[in-house]
Amino acid sequence: MGLNLPFIQDQLKTTFQGKDAQKIIRDFIFTKGNAKLGDSLVNFIYSLAKSGITESSTGTKVSDQILALAFRSSQWTKGDYLKLKGNKGQLADQVEALILFFWIQELISIDDYVKCLMQNLNPKKLQHPREEKETAIQGFIGVLNLCNSTWINLM
Repeated sequence: MGLNLPFIQDQLKTTFQGKDAQKIIRDFIFTKGNAKLGDSLVNFIYSLAKSGITESSTGTKVSDQILALAFRSSQWTKGDYLKLKGNKGQLADQVEALILFFWIQELISIDDYVKCLMQNLNPKKLQHPREEKETAIQGFIGVLNLCNSTWINLM
């Protein structure tokens, strides 16, 4: 029996028509459980991108610090439509839910996330943990900016 992703997306997807889009995205980000599912998605897309670049399979956990720093350097902080706050763990949870939101709404595909990461990761820096952190931050700044430009086009 195969996994029915459209069914999962349909269960969590919401319509924007006639509704306050900012409230929809904020409600989604702060709904219990969405950060956990988002955590799995973030680790999955990063592992796929890293595996594609290094040409060897890997499973990698993205740290809270990487996600928090990426958010603070992303275009999301330049506008007034989504202010996220908290310590690095709370901010990372919100970022994970945010990334999940765009996939659930079928606005950004897993392929698009992986492509974006691959374009923003420096292959030479993936071999050393300290340098990998730096390039992972840049990769997730790219992902968050992709989400931001998608959001702006939606508005």
